[in-house]
Amino acid sequence: MTRIAHVTRRGARYVFRRRIHFQNIISRPLALALHTADPFVARQRAAILSARFEVVKSSVRRMIEQGIALTGPQIEALFRQELESELRAIADFAFSDGAWTDEALRIASDDREKYGFLRSPDRHRPEFVELALGLFPDEMVTQRLAGVGASTASSNIAVARTHLIRARAVAGSKIQRLYDDAVMDAPDPIAVLMGEFHDPRQATLPLSATAVVPAENTQTSIDVRECKFDYYDERRFSEIIEEVIEELRAEGVWKADRREQQKQIMQRFAWITGNRELGSYCHRDVAAFKKALLKLPKRKTDFPTDAMSRPFEETIVFLSTRKGIELLNRKTVNRDLSTMSTVAKHLEQTAWKPKIEGSKVMNFAGATIAIKEGKSTELRPVWTKEHLRCLFSSPIYTGGGAGKKRLKNSEHCPRVWHDAAYFAPLLWYYTHACREEICGIEIADVFAAAPVPFIWIRNNKTRGVDGELAGEKRPARRREIPIHPELIRLGFLEYVEKIRRDGHTEVFPELYLQKSKRGGAQFYYRAWTHMMEWIEDRMSIPIDENGKKTDIHSIRALGSSFYEVEGVNPIMRADLMGHEREGTNARHYSKRVDAEGLSVVLSERLQMLCRYVPVITDHLNAAPIRLLPLDSRSRVGSGRPRKARYDAGTARSKSDDCRP
Repeated sequence: MTRIAHVTRRGARYVFRRRIHFQNIISRPLALALHTADPFVARQRAAILSARFEVVKSSVRRMIEQGIALTGPQIEALFRQELESELRAIADFAFSDGAWTDEALRIASDDREKYGFLRSPDRHRPEFVELALGLFPDEMVTQRLAGVGASTASSNIAVARTHLIRARAVAGSKIQRLYDDAVMDAPDPIAVLMGEFHDPRQATLPLSATAVVPAENTQTSIDVRECKFDYYDERRFSEIIEEVIEELRAEGVWKADRREQQKQIMQRFAWITGNRELGSYCHRDVAAFKKALLKLPKRKTDFPTDAMSRPFEETIVFLSTRKGIELLNRKTVNRDLSTMSTVAKHLEQTAWKPKIEGSKVMNFAGATIAIKEGKSTELRPVWTKEHLRCLFSSPIYTGGGAGKKRLKNSEHCPRVWHDAAYFAPLLWYYTHACREEICGIEIADVFAAAPVPFIWIRNNKTRGVDGELAGEKRPARRREIPIHPELIRLGFLEYVEKIRRDGHTEVFPELYLQKSKRGGAQFYYRAWTHMMEWIEDRMSIPIDENGKKTDIHSIRALGSSFYEVEGVNPIMRADLMGHEREGTNARHYSKRVDAEGLSVVLSERLQMLCRYVPVITDHLNAAPIRLLPLDSRSRVGSGRPRKARYDAGTARSKSDDCRP
């Protein structure tokens, strides 16, 4: 049997080469047993030897299929490493300044009870199996096995998981002595708590070191490192950006219309933190990210062109040499921290799952900056009726040139052209909708044949990405807004019908010709900046003490201000503006659309619009619908005269170039 055990250890390769010896080892005692004088004893011995033979064959077959079982030193190394790692994690939590620091030992005690169930004979119950797999996923156990040079076969994973559970249960018991004098007086409290388990040769998980142990039956060595998470994930942060975005979109946490912004924030985090391995991150990276954001400029033009390809420290040095840089707004900093908080919460299910249940390693939400709102921190100054009346008196509305001469009075055949540049500001004024809500409406969102024509502000594919419905900032933003009579008089419904006959989906298709700038962003750069110049050249534009000027959204603020008078129904005002209703009755009991019908409610909303919103376009004449080529629409150009050009420092008048 000694020879059989030796064969078992040497593995299947030896067995196949030495089949003759193996058969002789079994058959010789069996032959002696069969030739005994007592037939009964012979049969009994033959049965025993046959059973042993089956056990040996089964062991060899299992060894061939699953690999070599864990050895005593490997089990001991797994136990020591997990015990020390768990003790250090709990101690770090107890010594930190977190909100739950005082509860560290109690949490550890509760964990000991939990791990006690997982190592009990009842551990095969479905709920315990599910819990064990969640706490010790296969990839984490596989990495630990490779770290001690053990086979990563499936049978070893299950066995190793049990030893890791034992270690954590012991850690929950031993950590209760953390505040004993003998422990607190020691240079390394964990070494004292380890006691009889401490062996420097087996402690391969120090806080600031890396142990690389060659793993048997693996192609490469795996780093076994100390980290704050259940297991050390070696992937770089940049490698999981697309994966996280897709998963959060699939779960409905993130919408497709903000994909680029979310991607840029995650890339910025990777850049600032050095794009390290996921397992190497800790709470210090949250503070470093916040500190770095407070040093970054607001405008992209202030960055070096190759900033993201350089180390972050080099870019900061470069920026420190520049003067007059406007830094990121604190609300933008909080936005980035909030985005990363969502990412961290998602990763807590896998790569960033804390060792101590209930604790939080990457607490981005706790790092947000408190911003005191006051008069000096208003979102933006508000327009006045006179400012918009000035805009609606420009050549865009009264007749100008074509193409990029829309804001200039044309001496030859002045005309009014219809597109987003013409209708979007009118819609903002007479509907109080947001920039993207108007720029992103579809033909199907305009109900011209209804008893009260209206625009349905809702999710649509135009405002989404990759064919997804998107656009609603919150549920209250889904609303029906009646179309003001002035919009109908000036030809909005005829324009929509002409766009529909041309086969477009979007009401303003010229705003969606590019992927880089879409909707409101495209309108802003094509038309709005020049419209602002037109107004600013004729009257002063409101500006706050921080230098912030009025903008497109300020038109919405003006519209809301019209209802700041006595007698306005607050529910109707909230429904028109797309705001959340206030009060139990408004939120839960007022169901006028269901009780009276949409047509009745729209008629009431239209009456409200006509009563409180001043008409400032009555000086305009309705012009026949005219469309420019698609790529030329909403390109209004500047209304300012062009500066005279000089050639080689010598000024020449036009008369100098005249020829007879």
